[in-house]
Amino acid sequence: MKITFQKFVIGASMAIGVSALATAPAHATSFSFNNTGEINTYTGGSNGTFIKGNAQGGTNAAIKALTDNNSSSNVELWYSTENPTSNVGFTATEGNYSATVSSVTANDWNSFGSQWLGDLLSTYQPFKSVWSGFSASTQSLVAGYFPSLGMGDPNIGSFQFGQNGGVELSLVGHLDVKTKLSDTLSTKLNEAWTGGVNSLFTVKTSLPSALEVQTKISTLQLTLNSPLTPASKKATLATQIAQLSSFKDLLNFQAALNTYQGEIGASEIAKVVTDGKTSYAYSFNPTASGITASDDGISYSAYYTWHTPGYITPPKHVPEPSIILGLLGVASVFATQRKLKTAPI
Repeated sequence: MKITFQKFVIGASMAIGVSALATAPAHATSFSFNNTGEINTYTGGSNGTFIKGNAQGGTNAAIKALTDNNSSSNVELWYSTENPTSNVGFTATEGNYSATVSSVTANDWNSFGSQWLGDLLSTYQPFKSVWSGFSASTQSLVAGYFPSLGMGDPNIGSFQFGQNGGVELSLVGHLDVKTKLSDTLSTKLNEAWTGGVNSLFTVKTSLPSALEVQTKISTLQLTLNSPLTPASKKATLATQIAQLSSFKDLLNFQAALNTYQGEIGASEIAKVVTDGKTSYAYSFNPTASGITASDDGISYSAYYTWHTPGYITPPKHVPEPSIILGLLGVASVFATQRKLKTAPI
């Protein structure tokens, strides 16, 4: 009879605790995806696997990656190429709060590219003086390269609403993007060279140095300023000089990039819409992740944290008093049972 009574009390105490847990207020975040065919989830760590959004269990895997407090598991928005042509992503809802996070298109770059560039140059001062020496046409030319940098298909490692409806994202990317930037410049220089600059050099078969380009510019300027040069030819000379000047600027920019000794940390970029306001999530402050992706052994080497202005971290969940009392009751009964078992008869 004594054992039966003890079991009854234990069961009642546990029931109180479980009931309190079941009735405790929940603030779960729900997610919906606007194009699962362009969603790809990485399950985390250096030995993770990839699950496509339109595969069985794909959306569940994506939601888990966004909410599991493990940034190495992440969701890539627009994974088929590095240059998205539409805004693909998810909408998160929690109570009255809503936020949409998506990939970045060339049209988006037109809206925020100058802001991003300004922040980049402010973070990495050695390039600011080089950029300041560019002509307006060169600056405009380089700005047009931004969409091809391959930074608009972000990997989102975590998503969280704040107390005031703001959001915080963890972006998963590379610890150093210097190689990516250098490769982009090399591609653009080769395109410019084969696209017409090479025709201005009679015996040059490979990319010239900045000094060689400047020598050519000086020669053309002498011809342009000569009173013997007909007006019809001067327009062509002016165009060629402008073309060579931009080419020389790019060569100088590449040289500065190649000689820069430090890392260049720059996250990929996500478009975030909250309360009707559009922001672009990016950071130049990386934290080493300690892992690399299982497919290439290079990606996912860094985490970048971004949040909306005025973001307030949500409070940690505290169990309801009834839950605590229920669990204390269970502990008390077990303690009493132990004393009864060890007491002398």
